Amino acid sequence: MLSEDDLIRYARQVIIPNFNEEGQEKLLGTKCLIIGAGGLGCPVALYASAAGFGYIEIYDDDNIDLTNLNRQIAHKNNTIGYNKAENLVKECLKINPNIIIKSNKKKFDRSCDISNFDLIFDCSDNPEAKYTINFLSHLSKKTLISGSAVQMEGQMAVWKSGLNKDYPCYECIFPKTIEIAPITNCREAGIIGPITGLIGSMQVNEGIKEMALENYDSRAGYLFLYDGLAQSLDKIKLTKNKKCPVCSR
Repeated sequence: MLSEDDLIRYARQVIIPNFNEEGQEKLLGTKCLIIGAGGLGCPVALYASAAGFGYIEIYDDDNIDLTNLNRQIAHKNNTIGYNKAENLVKECLKINPNIIIKSNKKKFDRSCDISNFDLIFDCSDNPEAKYTINFLSHLSKKTLISGSAVQMEGQMAVWKSGLNKDYPCYECIFPKTIEIAPITNCREAGIIGPITGLIGSMQVNEGIKEMALENYDSRAGYLFLYDGLAQSLDKIKLTKNKKCPVCSR
């Protein structure tokens, strides 16, 4: 049951039809994992905290540097050199001190246990991490919401292959290959800050709907592509790979 403080803090959410107090209670009972505390992780964590996800854990072993500040909005000039996950936790608690939020300064890998989480946000910026997150999410039957952004483009998708065998997983659509892949990280290709803000906001929006809304028609099985130059958003229906090494077993 929501406290008086909760009713005031989340007043603009609980008045939304199909969300109500029950939806807020579900969010407060949700445990979510955020992998990456950079360009995507910052808006995801800030908005998830503000919305009232009750338990949040953030993974990132990287430290803040000056080149991060054009997009990693939770980090400031005076926090350069600090661990990203630790600093992001501090900023989130300034917004909402009533939630439980923790940092983990280690690299996310297959040894990480995600079984206690309800929702996974993939805010990583490298393929190796994304394949690992996808594998563990499928294996543990978790809802995974992934985002990526580079230059003036971004994409977002909800993956639920572990919960529904008809849905594709990340590796169905982006299979591993021995060919040299195009540069997809902002460190080498560049990035405009508002792109990460938009994609991160979309990730949290889907997370709220997945966790809090009754009779919600999930957007799993679609890929959303945003082009900041053309100011366009496309939705593509995805097809499951029947021979996918992760989710076809």
